[in-house]
Amino acid sequence: MRNLVPVAILALGVPALASTAVQMDVPALTRAATDVVRGRVVSSTPTWTGDHRRIVTRVTVQVVEAWKGTATGTLTVVQPGGEIDGIGQRVDGVAPLAGGEEVVLFLERSGPNHRVVGLAQGVYRVSTAGSTARAVPAALEGLHLAAPAGPAPAARAAMSVPELRDAVRATR
Repeated sequence: MRNLVPVAILALGVPALASTAVQMDVPALTRAATDVVRGRVVSSTPTWTGDHRRIVTRVTVQVVEAWKGTATGTLTVVQPGGEIDGIGQRVDGVAPLAGGEEVVLFLERSGPNHRVVGLAQGVYRVSTAGSTARAVPAALEGLHLAAPAGPAPAARAAMSVPELRDAVRATR
């Protein structure tokens, strides 16, 4: 029993891993984005940063529709984290994007690339099961949301793709 006490004390001193972002609803995501697109993920490639200290994943997205901004053709979204040769770096709050999946992304242009606004909050997965395509918010695993100044944002909810598109276009 005496040996368990130091282990218990060490366990209490380990901080919980999580990312923190300001809570955003569709209008806030739209205002923060330079581009909002509906697209299909073509590929996802992890790579080391230039200093070889971090891993990022470069995601190629074929734009199907641009709801805000001027994005056309394909674009590259750079996300923190990934795995190379058995070495992985996980960033809580990042929604992984898999090849072949259809998504709606709220993006901020950064040089020739883009990044997702609000971490996982800026990712909606398109589900075509059923008669109407639905935009389903990505899971917020490991993401702590901080309340913004002012009124509380609307809760995240699945909706039809046309409803989400109309909400984005109404906010511009």
